[in-house]
Amino acid sequence: MKFSDLPLHHAVLITHPDRDVYGAGLWEELQKNSPAHRYFNQTVLDIETARDIISFAQAAYNEEKVGLISFNTVSLPAQNAMLKVLEEPRPGVRFILLTTHKNTLIETVLSRVHHIQLGGISNVEVRHAQEFLSTSPSFRVKLSFVTTLLAGVDEEGRKDREAVKTFILSLVEVLAENHVEARYITETLEIASYASDPSASGKALIEYLALLLPQIK
Repeated sequence: MKFSDLPLHHAVLITHPDRDVYGAGLWEELQKNSPAHRYFNQTVLDIETARDIISFAQAAYNEEKVGLISFNTVSLPAQNAMLKVLEEPRPGVRFILLTTHKNTLIETVLSRVHHIQLGGISNVEVRHAQEFLSTSPSFRVKLSFVTTLLAGVDEEGRKDREAVKTFILSLVEVLAENHVEARYITETLEIASYASDPSASGKALIEYLALLLPQIK
């Protein structure tokens, strides 16, 4: 879906399994339309970026300008900071939010945007989440992809918390597809919210979910 095909809504949320590739395509199109458009692309959208987005939205401009905001996860302070500008942007300002998992967004943000789902989670994520949930709880943390996930590091050589969070959110989507009890989905979403915390142990979170979640046939 191209930018010109998007609904004329002041804030559109697009969920796409490959946000980087899709976002690059949208940005290429936007750049041709106006130099005023901005591309905010982060793995974790933090409060500082949220403030940059607000400044962009509040700056006066005579023509339409679009803020393309691409992220894997977004902090709670950042979401709370952007609530007002997402709900009541200046005339001529539009936002496109692009993410892999909309479950990182709080309900008050979701209520302010027009959501478009393009594809599902990636085939690899689906396969891993399904394999995890179909395995006996006592053997889940021994799965090879779980071992690789927990050993992974990010671009700065730190434990890759965002990869852990992405995996947990994939579990949420597979649980929902299999119509498990709502309490399991709620608990898994809460665990996902801890995953980005530097003090949290990804291994401990995955071990907890391995024992908590029901086995899916």
